[in-house]
Amino acid sequence: MAPTIQPPSQDTIKALQNVLKRRINTNRIIKEREKKMLSGEDYQMMEVVLNNKQFLQPLDANNTKASIHYIRQKFMRYACNLDLIRLS
Repeated sequence: MAPTIQPPSQDTIKALQNVLKRRINTNRIIKEREKKMLSGEDYQMMEVVLNNKQFLQPLDANNTKASIHYIRQKFMRYACNLDLIRLS
């Protein structure tokens, strides 16, 4: 039979204390997360609030619309040219 090695009791106590500290901290963090979690009712209230909020247009919305318009025009000319090339 192999001899058993007995660890010093101080090391065992320190190891148990470290395990307990980690377990306590983990439980504390889990409880804090549970408090912050939103319920279904909270999400519904948030949806109502956001739906009632007035939408603000970005400052560059008009420039973006103009860019899209001119890109679309160029694409339409390009597509028409492709059709003419295919027909020839």
